[in-house]
Amino acid sequence: MNTRSAFGAIILVAAVLVYGCANYGTLKPTAAQDVTIDTLTKDWMNYTVSLTGIDTGEPTGIFFDPKTDGKAITGDHLYRVDSQESLSKMVGWLKFNDLYYPYVWKMVGPDGQFYGYAYTGYPRFAMKMVDDKTMLVYGLPATLRGNDRGSFFKE
Repeated sequence: MNTRSAFGAIILVAAVLVYGCANYGTLKPTAAQDVTIDTLTKDWMNYTVSLTGIDTGEPTGIFFDPKTDGKAITGDHLYRVDSQESLSKMVGWLKFNDLYYPYVWKMVGPDGQFYGYAYTGYPRFAMKMVDDKTMLVYGLPATLRGNDRGSFFKE
């Protein structure tokens, strides 16, 4: 292969990678003094709150989508949270999980726009932009017990 062909192949691969990754959001850590799960739970009515997981008794993530920003966080396995009591129970369960201890993360689009907050101990999920106002969340496991579930019950 000559140098010209090799250079062209490298440019093509780079373009495909840049284009493919340009449509995904990222998680950014929040400063502890700025936003906490306690402040989000207190102000839950200002957000569209959703969960993912087996059920409300065992969530793997809780998402806080600001109601007034004109943007949406969506997903095939996201379920609405409709009471502060349910939200408090879910937060309690996530805090109990010492294998995947949860944190509050900012959800940011590829252009740097803020979409909401994620409270989860499993930050390796995908956030793909559906359009300029909608972020699709997927890739969170159904449970955070996984192969380590036996460690909850060790004597």
